[in-house]
Amino acid sequence: MMSSNEEIQSSILFQRITHPINERSKLTEEQLNKYETWKIQPGMAQIKLEFIDFDHEVRLSIEHLNEKDKKLIIETNNNETNDSIEPKKKKFKGQNRKHLEINARSSSSNNNDHQLCFFVVRGGLENCPYQSNCKHSHDLTSYLSRRPIDLDSYCYMFDVYGKCSYGILCRFGQSHIDSITGHNKNILHLNQNYIESLNKYPPLLKHLLRRKKYDYKLSDHIIKIANKQITKVNIAKRNNPINDDENKINEKQHDNNNDIGEKDDRSLVDIYYSALQIDNNQNQNKPSENEHLQTELDANDGEQQQRQSSRPVPFRTLGIITDVDMIRLKPREKIRIDFNRRLYLAPLTTAGNLPFRRICKEYGCEITCGEMAMTTSLLQGQMSEFALLRRHPSETIFGIQLCGSFVDTMTRTVQLLEENFDYDFIDLNCACPIDLVYKKGAGCALTRRTIDFERICRSVSCLSTHPITIKLRTGIMTGENNAHDIISLAKSWKTEYDENHVIDLFTLHGRSKEMRYSKSADWNYIDECAKLSNPIPLYGVGDIYSFEDYYQRLNETNVSGCMIARGALIKPWLFTEIKEQRTWDISANERFDMLKRYANYGLEHWGSDQAGVDKTRRFLLEWISFLYRYIPVGLLERLPHRLNERPPYFFGRNDLETLMSSKLCSDWVKLTELLLGKVSSDFQFLPKHKANAYG
Repeated sequence: MMSSNEEIQSSILFQRITHPINERSKLTEEQLNKYETWKIQPGMAQIKLEFIDFDHEVRLSIEHLNEKDKKLIIETNNNETNDSIEPKKKKFKGQNRKHLEINARSSSSNNNDHQLCFFVVRGGLENCPYQSNCKHSHDLTSYLSRRPIDLDSYCYMFDVYGKCSYGILCRFGQSHIDSITGHNKNILHLNQNYIESLNKYPPLLKHLLRRKKYDYKLSDHIIKIANKQITKVNIAKRNNPINDDENKINEKQHDNNNDIGEKDDRSLVDIYYSALQIDNNQNQNKPSENEHLQTELDANDGEQQQRQSSRPVPFRTLGIITDVDMIRLKPREKIRIDFNRRLYLAPLTTAGNLPFRRICKEYGCEITCGEMAMTTSLLQGQMSEFALLRRHPSETIFGIQLCGSFVDTMTRTVQLLEENFDYDFIDLNCACPIDLVYKKGAGCALTRRTIDFERICRSVSCLSTHPITIKLRTGIMTGENNAHDIISLAKSWKTEYDENHVIDLFTLHGRSKEMRYSKSADWNYIDECAKLSNPIPLYGVGDIYSFEDYYQRLNETNVSGCMIARGALIKPWLFTEIKEQRTWDISANERFDMLKRYANYGLEHWGSDQAGVDKTRRFLLEWISFLYRYIPVGLLERLPHRLNERPPYFFGRNDLETLMSSKLCSDWVKLTELLLGKVSSDFQFLPKHKANAYG
């Protein structure tokens, strides 16, 4: 989304070369010695001599730091003025915990000063169900007189699809807003139909969750059975079987005391099938509570109401009709996915949003997964958490990643997803290293609570008609690996009644919780776990940054594939490199076009009003905080470049390439201004992870 002036600026940056390339004959002996030292220094990327910036002045914009780090900078500057005190180098690393508070403080979208009725904005006065009693304004002409100046005259949604649903609130609305009446223009484009993203939050579901009236009888029944069967005593008996005669006596006693007569070794899938029949028989003659609640909801809510049934399976209505669309699965059947050697984009918190996943799909990614969603937040009906479940139609194989610590919340959430949303697999997060998650018993901590872990996996598997995958780390502490124990345990979850494994895929990050993202991933241990998990496929995660890395890990280990995480954040075209088995020396202009597409997708996803522009800008800045780490291939002396190698200060082949490699937040903001217009004078941005952290 660029104006003509901004397009001219970007083209000038691409063509202009402010810094001339170095000539060896003009460099001093000290500079040449520095260069030779960098060439042999471990962990240092080798940049060609002609592009190294020897005269670079280290600058740090303190306006983008939190208060604690600002004090450290001031103390360092004060110490430098005193010759008797040797200044200490201050390191800023880790997560900026107040980044949301600081970023929201400067957001202009928090001040909703337009007070316009959205029914009027999107459809006209007649669509507002409250009419004269509406607390919002219906006067478009009055708002038109005080409407802020547009950021640009080009509206992506209107030019591509012929319609912009944000109407007069659109910050790029000159082309589709009537300057006199303020009404929105629509032009049908016969060759381009707008396809909405899937998994929108249904209003009826929101109503049920907030009133705590959603029917969880089915999942609660399974939870009750799982808690009875999966106990320390039963697991000990399973691991150390006692006399067969005693086993038979115990089984008979258990059958007599159980309501539905399940055995200790009976498959939870069979239990689920009988529970489903009981639940359906009990509800045959009862009126649906949802029918009564539906009458309380506003009929003009603008979105399709989705009714809760006993076990509906969502079907897609776009594309070619297949057997899957026509034939419903039986309750015990599962959809199977071939996970062998697929290009898998890892679920990435904050940066792995829908617009970013669309970019990766364009470059050849095959499997995508949404951001980590907390089960407790989903059950509470939080809109921000349900936004993480959104799926674009181009995502052919899409998973939802869940993070929770108890069997009741996890099982209820899976029932909720199964009955209301469209996805292809569920990924259980047992790898999150964040302390806030770990202290609640979720993420990495779940692998230490094996009884709860088994209850969750078995219950979730029997509820879902889709594959269940698990994301793991090597362990909690470095040198104390336990992933192999978890894999062996999960692999054993199979009974004579159900020949399929409970878990369909493991993904193993080759670092411990303690290591976070520092040091190199342990691929030797990943290989051991891959051998152990057979026949269940296992994907390795860690340090995949080139097609050479990808095929080396694939050919030298027993993994079924490689999941790509930070490598995709820094260079999303890595998927193209892997497919074509070549190193792509992508130009700065091509990279800038990629950012332009991201901005357009962001405005389509989050909206083209002021709030949508602010969200698009902030998520774009979060992505650039990783993207700037890319070193252009033409500047490197040695290939392939490793993920954790840091370069010396360098300049690019043109000013745009230099700007896109800058470590300063202020330069990142300049890039967004070329795409989304100027920021306000009080605009502040603090990245979630500090800009100088490569981990």
